[in-house]
Amino acid sequence: MFLYLIMTMMILKRWMLAAILIFCGINVCLAQQDNSYVKPDDVPNATYFLPIHPDSVSPEFTDDLIQWEWGKTQRDTKRGEKAIREQQNASNVMRGILAEVLELSEISNDKTPALSKLLEKCYNTGGLSTQNAKDYYMRSRPFMMMNEQAWGECGNEEEMRHEGSFPSYHTAFGWAVSLAFAEMWPALQDTILRRGFEFGENRIISGAHWQSDVMAGYLCAAAAIARAHCNPDFAADIAAARAEYAQLKGLSADYDPVEGVDVPHGEKFLNDPVDTASYRYISDLTLYWHAFPQRTTERGKQAAEEAEYSVSMMQKVFGEAMNLPLSDEGTPKITALIAAVLEKSSETADRLKPIRFRKRPFVQLGQPSFVPGDEEKERGKSSFPSGHTNLGWTEALVLAEVAPDCQNEILRRGYQYGYNRLIVGYHWFTDIEATRMLSSGLVARLHADPVFRQLIADAQAEYAHLTGTTTLSSPLKEDKRGTAYRLDGMPAKDGTFGIVIEEGKKIMRR
Repeated sequence: MFLYLIMTMMILKRWMLAAILIFCGINVCLAQQDNSYVKPDDVPNATYFLPIHPDSVSPEFTDDLIQWEWGKTQRDTKRGEKAIREQQNASNVMRGILAEVLELSEISNDKTPALSKLLEKCYNTGGLSTQNAKDYYMRSRPFMMMNEQAWGECGNEEEMRHEGSFPSYHTAFGWAVSLAFAEMWPALQDTILRRGFEFGENRIISGAHWQSDVMAGYLCAAAAIARAHCNPDFAADIAAARAEYAQLKGLSADYDPVEGVDVPHGEKFLNDPVDTASYRYISDLTLYWHAFPQRTTERGKQAAEEAEYSVSMMQKVFGEAMNLPLSDEGTPKITALIAAVLEKSSETADRLKPIRFRKRPFVQLGQPSFVPGDEEKERGKSSFPSGHTNLGWTEALVLAEVAPDCQNEILRRGYQYGYNRLIVGYHWFTDIEATRMLSSGLVARLHADPVFRQLIADAQAEYAHLTGTTTLSSPLKEDKRGTAYRLDGMPAKDGTFGIVIEEGKKIMRR
């Protein structure tokens, strides 16, 4: 009888804890909705535009496992000390980080109301961007899967056990805030972006998240900020924060923080590319050979066809995603925007390539690529960063703002365009991941330019005229996902074997 009572009390305790967590979660979500730049129904759906997280028996999990080990090696270093300091009270931590970068005594509601408002709303916008996928997948966290405890004060461990690990919530709100502040004050963009990048990386060190969770968090945040640009309040708040900061620094009213500031410098805010002496090179090799067989599939054929780097290819790729034929004659404003993005993305990637040179996979391994016609001209160029990935993800973020009703399909195609480069053997997996971060920083810089903002406004007006929709209040298009799809996001066919997703569940086809 006594044992029965004990067991009953334990069950009731668990139910009460679950109820409290649900109640708290609902209230947090409501608070975010009221203080966010994007409505919950308008947030890009990460379960659609990103592939599912790596399964623990999949080749993709190699990178997660290696980075989990790397994180543990950092815990007794200065990097680890920094990670632990930035775990708790994340909103206040971001305030402190940005106050330090901006050389202010503090960012607070009383002393810096405009900066504080921008930070808080971007914080909530980034957080909302992960909620759908976290609830949908409910992935186990590293410390749970490895039967350990989370390291340091990275959050309430019991609560974390009941929350999904993919994508990383902390990473998303940190990166969302960083992108907004990089746009607000481009002269400090590289430092702001570096601190936002490290804020996400902290979660790997703590054991609270896998590498793939953190990368997904960065991408969710970038997609959410793209959608935030459809809200005129976002632009108004950035302008107000910029004016407030200029006044605090004693600058003239006509001071232009954009003048003389070029594209972001990836070598200043990204980690160095992986080299052959790194344990993470094993991940790159594993994922290269995992992608290799796709060359004989329809997905491989698509990757080879889309190797063309041009405005016309961007018209084809994203015209399909927007369900709108894009052409020089039929959509001149959207085409002008695409061309401008191509020019700036090329400039950003090309300046970084010689600074952080890395051999391409087909050169390093002595293997033929899947686009042999490009080998001679590309052989001596760096694999880091990926120019195609930079183009595809930058175009996707910008065009998602032009056609928000198609945002999920646009973002998905932009993601796949980068993954193509792994399939054809021109870039390593880690190069592609890092490049999407470079793209996000570039989009923030482009939005600080009034000429570029006008290009977007013109493209939005053209899209609205041709489709009868509006960029501000149109309902989201229903997802086109089929009943079965592969881990890379492509539809699964009858002949697709291995791990696939059918009706929201992972199964193994043999």
